[in-house]
Amino acid sequence: MLYHELIVTIHLQTDLPATKGYEYLSRVISSAMLNDTELKELHGKRVLKGYSFCNLYPREADKVYKQGRVYLFHIRAFELDLLLKLKYLLPQLKAGIIATEIRNFAYRPIVRLKSLTPAVATVDNRSWTQNNGLKLLMERIQVNALKKYRAFIAEMDEPPENFIESIQLINDKPIKIPYKANSFLGHKLIIGVKSDLVSQQLAFAAIGAGLLEKNAIGLGYCVYE
Repeated sequence: MLYHELIVTIHLQTDLPATKGYEYLSRVISSAMLNDTELKELHGKRVLKGYSFCNLYPREADKVYKQGRVYLFHIRAFELDLLLKLKYLLPQLKAGIIATEIRNFAYRPIVRLKSLTPAVATVDNRSWTQNNGLKLLMERIQVNALKKYRAFIAEMDEPPENFIESIQLINDKPIKIPYKANSFLGHKLIIGVKSDLVSQQLAFAAIGAGLLEKNAIGLGYCVYE
């Protein structure tokens, strides 16, 4: 199993609050996709997009990225062709993109996942909160990872059990993520992963395509060990 990352270097053209970074970067990526026939079609469909991305780094102490400074962000996907197209398209925008590089990552055993950006699950048209219970959150993570494995890696029978061994919320209160006229409530998570083959495969799907929902606006981007 293999996933890919496009590492993008950007010379920021405006001050940008960190909470607005997700919307800003998703708009940059979407603008690039609209300049390719196949990516434009993907962008317009209500389907799994197959990529996730992190917010800009290095972080700023006051949580505001500064105009004129250089930052990086990563776009991750299983589909190499998607990233190759973005590698070509992004520098053509008037968005301050000054460098792009693709790196490939093979599977290695996964002990735990940590979401660098908040993860969001929808329950009855609202964002999941602690009042909905961790059991429901674990179920949503399992179902979502299975869907992504089947979409981007291979077929898989219904797993006999959840791949999650343990789950921990890093933040005490939900993190509010503004997006256009709306906002989402997300949580940063640490997820312990079982060592059996199926659990490892599902965890890898969550890494490569993003944890839970709204990955195409930068939510659910994970690191692992």
